[in-house]
Amino acid sequence: MGRPAAWGIAATLMAGMVPVLPARASDLPIDRIRAEMTRLVPPLWTVEELTAEPVPVPAPEGKPAEKSADSRTAVGIGARLRLAKPTYAVESRDGAITFIRPVAEAGLAKTLTATALATLGPNGWSAHIELRNPEVLDGIGLPLEELPGHPVLAGSAEANRLRDRIAREAEARIAEEDARRRREEELLARQAAATKAEEERAVAERRQEESRAARIADLRARLLGADRPARIAAYEAALGGNDPALRQIAMEGALQSRDPVLGNLALKDWIARRKAVPVQLYATKEDPHSETVLNNLGPLTLEIDSFNPVNGALAGRLGAPGYSIAKPSASVGALAQTALTVNAYGCALSLRLTEHQTLDGLFRCQTLPALIARVVVD
Repeated sequence: MGRPAAWGIAATLMAGMVPVLPARASDLPIDRIRAEMTRLVPPLWTVEELTAEPVPVPAPEGKPAEKSADSRTAVGIGARLRLAKPTYAVESRDGAITFIRPVAEAGLAKTLTATALATLGPNGWSAHIELRNPEVLDGIGLPLEELPGHPVLAGSAEANRLRDRIAREAEARIAEEDARRRREEELLARQAAATKAEEERAVAERRQEESRAARIADLRARLLGADRPARIAAYEAALGGNDPALRQIAMEGALQSRDPVLGNLALKDWIARRKAVPVQLYATKEDPHSETVLNNLGPLTLEIDSFNPVNGALAGRLGAPGYSIAKPSASVGALAQTALTVNAYGCALSLRLTEHQTLDGLFRCQTLPALIARVVVD
């Protein structure tokens, strides 16, 4: 328990505290001195007994006595104190819970001593009190109502229960923190793995693009080379491969090369990859009836059931729904270099590759006027 501020200073007793000023030191107002001494005692203590005895007047430190014995006197005071309430000290705190231990039981007795020095001045007697052993009240703890939080006596059943609960809560918090940290670590690991996978994917795609670009550059170099057998081999490899970009480049280069062998390779690859080929029909200026036939004929389609890329033989169905003579029927045909011919019941389709990447020719059906036919090689 802390020492009151008044303990470190003198408590002054003025002559006005008594109705009659004493004429001698033996007539000092002892009752008032006792009252002032009682006032200096902390409220936690009860003053049971006070004694006051004359003592020699102490000389001022480093100075000779300046006044006679009649003008200065001193009284030794002894106060027997008893602790009014039990006191405690804080052992530990956990949140709002304060674990305490007993320090002193109610009824603890202490003796507090002091000296009252009285001086006779122009205005009468004055006195001040100096405590001699205030340390006897130190370390006495605090009463229960002055302790912070919710005080619980250490070692009690309630304290043990609360400590167990606090320990469980602490373990739960630690487990929750560990789980949260693991989740964060797993999330970071997944993010790092995803980032690494994305980087690897980007590297693989870049390498694929670089490899494709290298293959395209190599193909173009061989297609433009002077060695015709090497060019044909390069076209065959590109057209028969699974790389759409290389196949498209080879297809366009072969169709535009005006080389019948390369054109044949490109057309074989193109036909082999289709199940149906739409045929565009146009009227001719030579026969005025061709416009009427064209309007009534309807769309013409070549359906491919089988195609032999070795000899260019083709089998399927050819026809249009407009005229009964041109209705779809079984057909056979062949691709010879860059010329395609298809024959069906009463009708024939003859086409040849042009520089515009189209197959242009005629469609004839017995007595019907001939029509211009075109197939776009896309």
